[in-house]
Amino acid sequence: MIKVEIVTPKGLAFSKEVNSVNIPTVEGEIGVLEKHMYLMTLLKPGLVYFDGKAEEGITVTYGFVDVTPEKVIILAEEAYTIGEIDVGKEKEEFEKWARKLATAQAMEEIEEITKQVERARTLLELVERFGRV
Repeated sequence: MIKVEIVTPKGLAFSKEVNSVNIPTVEGEIGVLEKHMYLMTLLKPGLVYFDGKAEEGITVTYGFVDVTPEKVIILAEEAYTIGEIDVGKEKEEFEKWARKLATAQAMEEIEEITKQVERARTLLELVERFGRV
């Protein structure tokens, strides 16, 4: 068993011992088991799920992942169950950021807006895939 904690600015969103955890990172999805090697990487929007049960996962946005042989700490800007995602709000966010992307000119602005578009698109895709739980 490996201890997994998901922490957001609002506090502890998830804490449990599991057999395995799958995590969306900028390098791709990683699977972590007990006694995993030390690893620190960037989190990207997606689904963190446990013991192969994607339908029971936690949606996260950007942040960091710290893996040790005994524990995984996920520091995320946001974390939700699929049922907590406000589809109407996320559609509005997606459309707003997509419009801004069309007129963005500075590289920093384009990068930030692209992150916001990816965040909203990922949340909407996860709701579509898993429905409201």
